[in-house]
Amino acid sequence: MTESNFDLLDSTIDELADLEAFTPIPAGSHLLIITWETKEINDKPSVIMGLKVVETLEMANAAEEAPEPGKTSDIAFILVKDDGEPNTMGQGQLKEVLTALQPTFGGDSLRETMEASNNAEVVATLKVRANKKDPDQKYNSIVTIAVPE
Repeated sequence: MTESNFDLLDSTIDELADLEAFTPIPAGSHLLIITWETKEINDKPSVIMGLKVVETLEMANAAEEAPEPGKTSDIAFILVKDDGEPNTMGQGQLKEVLTALQPTFGGDSLRETMEASNNAEVVATLKVRANKKDPDQKYNSIVTIAVPE
């Protein structure tokens, strides 16, 4: 790094960017771009489906403000439980999503369907749910997902 990269340190606190809080995409139907990532969460294999708003089609709560295009969030599908047994919730939700995507994008395996649908546009109805352990933490989950024609 050169010294000029540190010029920001000569500015004031007010000039620094604000910390972006993680907030889910508001409940409703949205045109989204999806991405896929695999990683371990708490030592458990997981699939992360990234969501990026292209356009909001309908808000679940008309009084709530629609998200700006470009708003991002993600959904984590944790594949196994702490005891190593299948996480039927995480696997079941992933199965529902990939079942909707596979006819359009193909793939003989989950990974092939994920790779083929990476950066695809979908129409999804999302809801917002609270973390069981910390009700202040909110996450998205998918109610329905379809590939636009």
